[in-house]
Amino acid sequence: MSKPRLRRGFDEAWKYALRIFFREFLLLMFPKVYEAIDWTRPFEFLDTNLYRLSPRARGKRRYTVDVLVRVYFLDGTEQLILIHIEIQVQPDPNFPLRMFVYYYHILDTYDHPEVISLAVLADNDPNWRPNAYEKVNFATRLAFEFTSVKLLDFDEQALEQSPNPFALVVLAHLRALKTRGRPQLMMQEKIALIRALKERGYNPDWVIHLYKVVDYMMALSQEYEQLVKQVVRKFEEESEWPLTSLEEIAIEEGARKGIQQGLQQGLQQGLQQGLQQGLQQGLQHSVRVLAQILRRRFGDTALELLPSIEKIQSLQILEELSILALETPDLEAFAQAVAAKAADASSQPEEEGLL
Repeated sequence: MSKPRLRRGFDEAWKYALRIFFREFLLLMFPKVYEAIDWTRPFEFLDTNLYRLSPRARGKRRYTVDVLVRVYFLDGTEQLILIHIEIQVQPDPNFPLRMFVYYYHILDTYDHPEVISLAVLADNDPNWRPNAYEKVNFATRLAFEFTSVKLLDFDEQALEQSPNPFALVVLAHLRALKTRGRPQLMMQEKIALIRALKERGYNPDWVIHLYKVVDYMMALSQEYEQLVKQVVRKFEEESEWPLTSLEEIAIEEGARKGIQQGLQQGLQQGLQQGLQQGLQQGLQHSVRVLAQILRRRFGDTALELLPSIEKIQSLQILEELSILALETPDLEAFAQAVAAKAADASSQPEEEGLL
């Protein structure tokens, strides 16, 4: 069971980091692409679910790319950038084919745009370096090339000295790979990276985002995580550090604890009653944590949204809102997100909060 959890943590961390630090990611890993983009114009993250167009296959299968972004180049052309992250221990012979499949589905879905295909090879095999898919028969030849970068090629000392925040994301990934199966060493490396966050002088939002990335990538057992949290609290006591709470972890733990308590009481009071009580405790805790985030980012005015938030009976939606509260540029944008999420929640059964 550990490998799926590990991969899920890597996937979540990378997708989260790419959305927060997209510019910094390109500058560090694909500088030629970065230099070609007109950064005075807004970029847009697009839907990554690419459905097959064949009527026979419709509804049966979909392709999901990691990140798809619409940008504008300095020459005025519109481009779609496909970023795919491959995380695995062993090379995958089908990876080049998948890159090609993603490419032509993007062409179909978005009416034949200009597409730039980029791959991040985040595995631990130094010899696996795919960058092309080719298929040839007696009458037809297909050749598709894409640009890939290998994380193992990065020098860790250079990453430690880089002012680019995405360098710390790469460091976290590399050190998670190195310490896999050695939890005590991973804990030490995790603490070292958190200390680096403190020492680099990043703005408060960057610190919070990078902490979440490191925490996703270097997930530990509950025992070791408690030790990490003690160190974080010590950092907070020593200086005015922006990481005043581990928001998402608190939400997840509170929800889990509430459901667990409800289940235990359900043994005596009836299963359904226990489940409902557990759900309500989890919802109340999630709302409290979300209120703390909003007050810290936007002041007491943000608390006017609480009545709308409290009507949402879905732990998943509240967790999504907690992440949005950290990422959204202003309170108005967050209020619009709350209205949309509340509308979604009203069409779902309350029991979805337990899923």
